[in-house]
Amino acid sequence: ESLELAGMAPFHYPRSDAIPEPWRFHVFTGAALRHTHQQLADADLLYGKLPRIFEHAGAVVLVTWLPETDASPKTEARNWEHAAATAAATQNLLLATEARGIGSYWCSAPILAEAPALKIWGAGLGEVALGEIFLGWPLSAADEAEMGWSGKMRKRRTAPDSGWCRWADLN
Repeated sequence: ESLELAGMAPFHYPRSDAIPEPWRFHVFTGAALRHTHQQLADADLLYGKLPRIFEHAGAVVLVTWLPETDASPKTEARNWEHAAATAAATQNLLLATEARGIGSYWCSAPILAEAPALKIWGAGLGEVALGEIFLGWPLSAADEAEMGWSGKMRKRRTAPDSGWCRWADLN
């Protein structure tokens, strides 16, 4: 259900292949997750808190998108749209899992998006990684902080009236 909700994200330009959506979600659970985790570890592609995050995950979703490759003048704009649509689908998935009581951790470690990692993940030719979503049992704020999974920007968040939200006023 959460993946179906993720797929409700808007996109403006259909891909030219059989699947019109620009995003691809690669879902790893069970033996496939353990195998992929081991392959990434064996390739020395896990560092910092990544090994521990993998160990505690019940599922991992690799999020990728497919850029246009033709030489059209519209390619850059379309690729921006494809990346933005993939981000919207990703947020839909994060919100849907949160609503269902599933804990999540958004990861955008650059090393997991490089060619050697994408090969291990099994991403298709031409796919560009946006990030990974680790899913599992939700943790308390104290447990997240202890494990270092709170996200480095959580404590720096500001209210909408701090400047990142502006109500237009014609007066």
